[in-house]
Amino acid sequence: MLTFVICCYVSLPLSAANVANAKTTVANQDEMAIQPFGSSLFNGNFLKSRGDGLNSDYILVPGDKVAVAVWGSVTIKETHTLDSQGNIFIPDIGPLRLAGVKNADLTETVRNHIGKIYTTNIDVYTNLETAQPVGVFVTGMVNNPGRYAGRPSDSILYFIDLAGGIDPRLGSYRQIEIIRAGETVRSIDLYDFLLKGEIASLQLRESDTILVKHRGSVVYLEGDVARSTMIEMKSTTSTGGEVLKVIPKAAQATEVTIIGMRNGIPYNQTMPAMAFMSYTLHDGDQVDFRDDGNAGAILIKLVGEFNGPAVLSVKRNSRLVDILNHIPVNAELANVEAIYLRRASVAVSQKDAISDGLVRLERSSFLALSGSKSEAGIRAGEAEMVAKFAERARLIEPLGRVVTAQNGVQQNIRMEHDDIIVIPTKTEIVRVAGEVLLIHAITYHKGWTVEDYIKRAGGFSNRADPNKIIIHHPNASVTVTDQNGLVGPGDEIIVSPKSDPKTRQFFIEMLDVIYKVAVSAGIVLTI
Repeated sequence: MLTFVICCYVSLPLSAANVANAKTTVANQDEMAIQPFGSSLFNGNFLKSRGDGLNSDYILVPGDKVAVAVWGSVTIKETHTLDSQGNIFIPDIGPLRLAGVKNADLTETVRNHIGKIYTTNIDVYTNLETAQPVGVFVTGMVNNPGRYAGRPSDSILYFIDLAGGIDPRLGSYRQIEIIRAGETVRSIDLYDFLLKGEIASLQLRESDTILVKHRGSVVYLEGDVARSTMIEMKSTTSTGGEVLKVIPKAAQATEVTIIGMRNGIPYNQTMPAMAFMSYTLHDGDQVDFRDDGNAGAILIKLVGEFNGPAVLSVKRNSRLVDILNHIPVNAELANVEAIYLRRASVAVSQKDAISDGLVRLERSSFLALSGSKSEAGIRAGEAEMVAKFAERARLIEPLGRVVTAQNGVQQNIRMEHDDIIVIPTKTEIVRVAGEVLLIHAITYHKGWTVEDYIKRAGGFSNRADPNKIIIHHPNASVTVTDQNGLVGPGDEIIVSPKSDPKTRQFFIEMLDVIYKVAVSAGIVLTI
């Protein structure tokens, strides 16, 4: 075991306004992304997996074709079509009603009928060759209401898929009716299929109607749940426990906030997750699960060079050094002086800073004035370049690195849920990237400067700024230096592009974004 000494803690600055803006942006994106539970059900898969419809439970209807073969005392080999009354006519035997007979009982029904005339020495074989198609109306809250053709044995899922699926904004997944001759013969709840694999087995008939009714009362689940979604309730109210049977909460969720309306007045209440199980929800309630209650433990992740599990469950309010003292490491392999954290809230702040820089960059580019037609063409080219650069920059995800080590010692800071403790591996390699001719990895040499390593990477490119070189150290700290800066083992040298004093403002803004990305994600974006 290694023991760490408490010292000064250095972290990246975190703006409260930036965090609030980031949370608002994420919330708006989540609200737009929330879909009804079951919305992914109808995407064409039921159309692709259609069978021939001639299963043993199929019930014969007028128009079906049946092959009948009889041998022994009499020989018959004919194919018959059930007439409008549901009968077939067998010569010398007479009519036989087959409408309403199961496919599995077809041979026995024909044998019993023929056996009334030929009592001995007969064998019978039958085969249902084709099933008569039916036209079924699909209406209500579907994307493309209409009349659709299918086989009587096709499921209602097939017909709803034909109609483009249920309208996710208006349609109900829990109130679907099969109407025959003005009467509702079956009510279907697709949650039974989604959660338990159960679907009503009903053979459809000509001119049956599948009616998808208007969506009922709903609640919105967000936060620490298996998936943010909109749940349709069976009635106007439901308990929290009934809703969580559809989408369970995450194991870490300890507190829940309900936002809604009660008697026309805005309503907001926070309670423990256990109390939510018996709480009565109303139409339109927004339910947000969080892990910021009084949970007894939080989860901490480990990456890098260590022995033991990669995920630790520790007491809430645990501190870094206390945790590190219980993590076994091999001192010959682990760089214990360079341990640092990766924290989600810091990554949000870094992402927000990059986004702010991109907004300024795009504004500088798109609002640039032109004095002539030729200059306007140049500005259009610059705007296109900026748009492509911004598109790539928005894909970068900052790492949220927090420097906790200085001169080989650590501060005993309080940990947060989902913090990642990074224990780097000792290395003798120095990496060189950015505006150099060759991105290279070079063995560390004591006393070498930045210039020495860049020479072995082919030298600077023609766009390099030799006076603004970023060095990422193994402990997540960052240094901006020139060619004379000293380099340590495990460092990463990033050569930034230079800026021309005569360059337009948008290029200066672009360099600002490049620096932010290089520091927060260790990536150099090219222009």
